[in-house]
Amino acid sequence: MAQWFKRFLSIDDLWSVLGYLLVIAFSQVNRPPLALAAASLLASGMLAIIWLAGGTLRARNAERNANARVIAWALVAVGSAVLVAR
Repeated sequence: MAQWFKRFLSIDDLWSVLGYLLVIAFSQVNRPPLALAAASLLASGMLAIIWLAGGTLRARNAERNANARVIAWALVAVGSAVLVAR
């Protein structure tokens, strides 16, 4: 199992998830708190753009298929946008 994590995930993935959770946590302590779906849209949209535009980030994760990260964060953003639009 540890081999799988090393092969498909990187420290950049950990930082991405931690950043996502941090943005959501900060959005909830604001007054008035931002809706959870809106905070998720904001965070995941930013992460999709960072993974898409970050040249050194993509280079470090070239063997781990950096495009999959862009697609994953974009899907989270789209799902959050659907919830915001309701």
